[in-house]
Amino acid sequence: RRRGQREAAAAAAAAREPQALAVAAELEPPADGAAKLALQQAAMADDEGRIDLRPVRQALTEVMDRFGFDDHSMGPLLLRFAWHQCGTYSAAEKNGGSNGCTFRFAREQNDPENNGLLEAKDYLEPIKERFPWLSYADLYVLAGTVAIEAMGGPHIPFATGRKDFTEEEAEAHYGEGRCPFGDGQHNPSTSRLPSADLGPDPNAPPDAPAHVREKPTIDAIRGTFSRMGFDDKETVCLIVLGHQFGRCHPHVSGYEEAWYAFDPAHWNVYMHGLGYLSVYGMLGSYKERRTKQGKRQWENFFAGRRWMMLPSDMALYWCPEYRKHIQFYERNRPAFHADAARAWKKLTELGCDNLTPEVPAAPAARTRRPIY
Repeated sequence: RRRGQREAAAAAAAAREPQALAVAAELEPPADGAAKLALQQAAMADDEGRIDLRPVRQALTEVMDRFGFDDHSMGPLLLRFAWHQCGTYSAAEKNGGSNGCTFRFAREQNDPENNGLLEAKDYLEPIKERFPWLSYADLYVLAGTVAIEAMGGPHIPFATGRKDFTEEEAEAHYGEGRCPFGDGQHNPSTSRLPSADLGPDPNAPPDAPAHVREKPTIDAIRGTFSRMGFDDKETVCLIVLGHQFGRCHPHVSGYEEAWYAFDPAHWNVYMHGLGYLSVYGMLGSYKERRTKQGKRQWENFFAGRRWMMLPSDMALYWCPEYRKHIQFYERNRPAFHADAARAWKKLTELGCDNLTPEVPAAPAARTRRPIY
């Protein structure tokens, strides 16, 4: 039945994409490019004004696999790319987030927390050329949303309407830098994005409990996510959701290896058995090590593979308030699936007003799971 739904959705997508371009071409030539794009977008709307994103979702799913890239998948990178578009939001200042797509400007691209993300931006350019009526802001976030589903995660409905700020609009919001940055309280680089490590408290006794020794990192995580409007449960969902995928690279972040070494390109919070959440029950056997770049990370060597956790991951184990949510989700995997999807949708809509929901789409085809 699901296969039939996917085939029907794919057929509808294939029919609808050229229809939008044809409608725009048959109408009176618009006065400017913006008007033409508006006509194309209107042609993608149904009678209720919802936008049909099925052609875009299909196109993104088709380019998710990439032979020769990390674990042969672009999914983890596109997820991180989308996350970083949204993670600059400030509820108090009511700015930042994905609306405006300030990643297009140099200062945000040069944020140390965004190292390595220009590859994702360039990779999505052919999709933007194919669907020019979709803003960059919408496309970048949609790519991460589709990646979650294509890698085996839940289907998460999407809504469009994010703007791409002009340089003048960005300066009006953020000043000469055109991008949202912080005051250095939670990230010494002044990035609003989470820092992986603020180091141990130099005043803590050597034999103090981990949540006391590592209080700077724990407080920075809580401060960063609270600034966006997330509570501890949502914070756990978003960190676990993102870090079950992908791997770190010394030349990008100074960290190295994958969080979940068995299969870092697919959803690993399994409904039954072990999986990424189970790793948190094994962290007592992880040992601190410094990489060649001087970064602290915690590691275990198991089944012929090196497993890694960042200090910001360990914080969910060190802090009793975070740990209780980890333990709950380890026992209640369906709850994690549902709560993580809600937290992701909330993250991607921070700072975005008057969004238009998409036409409901059938679940996408999953990317093929490698056999090890």
